[in-house]
Parts: sequence; structure tokens; C-alpha cells
Amino acid sequence: MQDEKGDQVKNILSSEIEALQKHYSTIIQYLAGKKYDAVEIISIFQIFRNGLNKISSHIVTFYVLKGQKSKITWQSLLENLENAINTLQASAKPNPRATIELAFKMSQPNAQEVMEYLSQLKESLK
Repeated sequence: MQDEKGDQVKNILSSEIEALQKHYSTIIQYLAGKKYDAVEIISIFQIFRNGLNKISSHIVTFYVLKGQKSKITWQSLLENLENAINTLQASAKPNPRATIELAFKMSQPNAQEVMEYLSQLKESLK
């Protein structure tokens, strides 16, 4: 039974990591200068933040099922993403590029490091 739940969590994690990678790629393209509508990129950014929150709890569940302890080390990133979304929503003329870039870079670990970890985790689930 526990192996079955572990397999389910692995499948969920893999799917959610793939979705996060897709949204992260879009955001990185936007930060690099690709044109996106501000409303669209803010929406993608919110989806990314929600997905990262969700996957964090799945990772903890996965390790608990394996009998191991896990601690999510990117809490500061989650908080910075939340603050960025609140800033964008409260702004009359939001500047998504600067706000998102700041949220991604000022966290330790930063968004790129978290995505690299998730990519490695996805590979280890195969």
C-alpha cells in the first residue's frame, strides 16, 4: 500500500515539476525581453507560485512516505513570490518584469537553484 502511494506521489511530482518547468521557462523568456501582455505574465507568475507551493507539500509527503525527513529550504523564495504578487496586484501600473526579477533573485536559494533541484528530483523519480 505504501509503495502504491509512493508511486502515486512520484507521478504527481513528475507532472507538477514539468508544469513548473514550462511556466518558469515562459517567465525567464519574459525576463529576457520577450513580449508578453502584463496580465498574462502576472497570471503565469501566479500559477508558478501556486505550483511551487503545491509541489513543496508533495515533496514533504514523498519523503515522509519513504521514512525520511525533508525540509523545504526555499521558504524565502515562496515568501518573495507572494510579496511580488501582492505588489503587482496592488499597483495601478504594475511593472511585472522588475518585480518578478527581484523576487527571483533576492531569495536564497534563488528561483534558478530551486528549479535545478526540482529538475534533478524529477530525474531521480524515473
